[in-house]
Amino acid sequence: MEDLTTITDEELRRVITTVRTITDIDLGQMQPVILRHRVCRFAASQGYESASKLVEKLMSDRPLVNIFLHRLSIPTTEMFRDSEFWAELESIIIDRLSPERFIKIWVPDVCGDDELNTLLVILDRNRLMYKATIYATSQHQHALDDSRDSNIDFKKFEISEANFKRINEQNTLIPYLERQEKYYKFSPQLLDKVIFLRQRISQDPPPDNGFNLILFRNRSLYYNSMVRRTALEKIAQSLMPGGYLILGTGENIADTDLPQIITQVSKNEKIYKKKQ
Repeated sequence: MEDLTTITDEELRRVITTVRTITDIDLGQMQPVILRHRVCRFAASQGYESASKLVEKLMSDRPLVNIFLHRLSIPTTEMFRDSEFWAELESIIIDRLSPERFIKIWVPDVCGDDELNTLLVILDRNRLMYKATIYATSQHQHALDDSRDSNIDFKKFEISEANFKRINEQNTLIPYLERQEKYYKFSPQLLDKVIFLRQRISQDPPPDNGFNLILFRNRSLYYNSMVRRTALEKIAQSLMPGGYLILGTGENIADTDLPQIITQVSKNEKIYKKKQ
């Protein structure tokens, strides 16, 4: 079998062109090294001898295209991961957003989505859901479906529960979960309050404007540099003055226009506030 780690640039372009022709999704927006790795991993998992064989099959098998796109998604891992970050964000929400008459929140590129669920728990336990409008977007319909019907396996629950208890030993996720035979289902009552929309982060307009909070943590890392800059600048522009943008600790805004309009307000986390 061909070593799939040696997939050529031409083969990668064929994969991108094939998916773009069949769907409206442009995989060329991804970081090439990440896309190459995930294409190779998928091809190997399906038993294809080369990327060319994978392309041939994608062109004739639409269900396989859907499976392929699902595997390319980058799901989050568990709820309340990086407990110190969530404790700090909860403090900001309580101190600076709870006095607002309305709270408008956007979670771009949902996938799963443990970060959205974590945010919903924070809002609910601080009695803020009644005045929050929450948008969750993705270009992938399967990501929206997975996030809307959020299932948590037992192992992930154990890790998430431990993360939550690191903030306060009395914390528990049990009130937010419905136990099924093989997994927990996250609260449908909270998820029903979220507006799920298809949206291409660099091409489509934001779902709204004047956001108080945008949670976009560790997502821009997977885009190529041009798309990343466009997405970050568009997202920041949709914040209201004084609104907060949340990025991951490994994400950098130095090569964007963002330093002109936002300022970091956390010493240890990439929590930014839009200038007044």
